[in-house]
Amino acid sequence: MQAKPNQQQKSVVIFGAGISGITLARLFAEQNYQVTIYEKNNFIGGNCHDYYNEHKILVHQFGPHIFHTSNQRVYRFIRRFTKLNKFVNRVLIPLNKHVYFPLPINFDSIKIIMREKADGIIAVLKATFKKQKTITLFDLKKIKDADVQKFAKWIWNNVYANYTAKMWAIPLDKIDHNVINRVKIILSHERNYFPDDKYQGLPVDGYTAMFKKMLDHPNITVQLKANAEKIMQLKNHKIYIKRKLFKGQVFYSGTVDQLFNYKMGRLTFRSLHFAFHTYFYQSFQPTANVNYPADPKMTRICEYKKMTFQKAKVTTISKEYPGAYKSNSKQFNVPYYPINNQTNNAVLQRYTENVKKYPQLHMIGRLGQYKYYDMDDAIEAAMCLFDQIQTN
Repeated sequence: MQAKPNQQQKSVVIFGAGISGITLARLFAEQNYQVTIYEKNNFIGGNCHDYYNEHKILVHQFGPHIFHTSNQRVYRFIRRFTKLNKFVNRVLIPLNKHVYFPLPINFDSIKIIMREKADGIIAVLKATFKKQKTITLFDLKKIKDADVQKFAKWIWNNVYANYTAKMWAIPLDKIDHNVINRVKIILSHERNYFPDDKYQGLPVDGYTAMFKKMLDHPNITVQLKANAEKIMQLKNHKIYIKRKLFKGQVFYSGTVDQLFNYKMGRLTFRSLHFAFHTYFYQSFQPTANVNYPADPKMTRICEYKKMTFQKAKVTTISKEYPGAYKSNSKQFNVPYYPINNQTNNAVLQRYTENVKKYPQLHMIGRLGQYKYYDMDDAIEAAMCLFDQIQTN
């Protein structure tokens, strides 16, 4: 008599219906796995969640999310479920009440900030970096020209230092250089915030609509308002789902310290608070996203309909304020950004070693892996993990 197949071998459990979890759900479902997603919130999409407010403006609950990538595989994947609009992120910073300059810093920024000194500075940059399209702030600071040094000092103090110290709440000289280097200096008049990415835009019907299509598969079940700690137990290197031994793959997108009840220390995160306002006129600011490095608390303002191209007589904005993550905080109770320092890295290593004791368990996403991911990075990482599991 032929034995019945072990159904658990073709089952997958995912905790978190964010972009990483939803990507994995779709990939496994299409390989005939039974996929169950448990999501603690009453909505899908994680920090990419968007919705129409009472004025029918499509807003992002957790701040502006602009998809951008040059990864063909990632782009082809999301194009199965949505079409991107033609939005290009062109960020501005106010020099004063009436004048703005572009970010990333480009030749136009130099002309606005340095005025009569600008042409000389641009000439030096062109001569020094003949074959480069972008440089970092640290590249700029190495140039010995007096005017370039003056310019570098100005943007260090008025753009990078203020913004970074406010965002991360630590002095700029303590910040990982990779964080600062994410915002390049562009050696042209290009105003695209993501100049190196071939594809850019927002889903024409919104992120939530895209995620619903990704989850629209007979092999996927989604349960909202489902807390992982009430569903999954880790005991003696085995995983139990609803008190039953589970032999399939488990993917967890929450923080690894919370998963193990903070037994080996706590990881720290930066959080964000968004204050939404609607104004009964058509335009609030000159572009969708304006950064405010000089403001003591606020980092930026986003005007959403400038990203979605909605035509409306009203407009909705969000003002963004960073702060330290605390689970019991009224404003900063969502972890956003991992803080990669020696202390946190040591804590993370201890948890990573513990996760290895559970071969079925996989930490995913920005929180689960304690790693800064853009949306395309998160999708790519999920795809690579899927490939790895399928190969083994």
